[in-house]
Amino acid sequence: MLRDKILGKKEIKNENIIEKEEKLRMLLLFDQNNIDLKKELCMLLFSKGECEGALKLYEQIWDKNRLDDIGFLGYLYYESGKYINAIKLFNKYLDKKPNDAFVYFLLGNTYSRGGRILEAINSYEMAIFLDFDIYKAHLDFAKDYEKLGRKDRALKEYIAAYEIDPRDKEIEKKIIELKKKG
Repeated sequence: MLRDKILGKKEIKNENIIEKEEKLRMLLLFDQNNIDLKKELCMLLFSKGECEGALKLYEQIWDKNRLDDIGFLGYLYYESGKYINAIKLFNKYLDKKPNDAFVYFLLGNTYSRGGRILEAINSYEMAIFLDFDIYKAHLDFAKDYEKLGRKDRALKEYIAAYEIDPRDKEIEKKIIELKKKG
């Protein structure tokens, strides 16, 4: 599932990421066509916040017929600020799976970052209509980014959640804490 692929990075959280990356790159020197190793390296780069590197690698190995590959590549484009490409892929994903509220949420984020507010609102409304909890999604992203050491991204997601519901004082404390850490 796409949501798990983006948010579920548990398999590398407890490992030494630098050693893991070195090992994967060494294995790829001897087996350059190994798609599984390339996908693993891509996920590791993505988890480290090296979205441009992950994007370049994933563009080479994605399967145009696999729905999760379409969605994940769209997400990598989104993370890299290539919103037009992300929008195209998210819409292609939704053509094949029109009731995926999570992808409508991602599409809303992409439209919003690209300055296309009306389309963002429409996407968010569709996600909500499909019973998606946008507030919780921002919190999930924030917590995941924080675990990965991507404090700047975590801060943005906490702020987005706080803007939806400013009553949660724990989130307010977390925002202040992350701003202090800079």
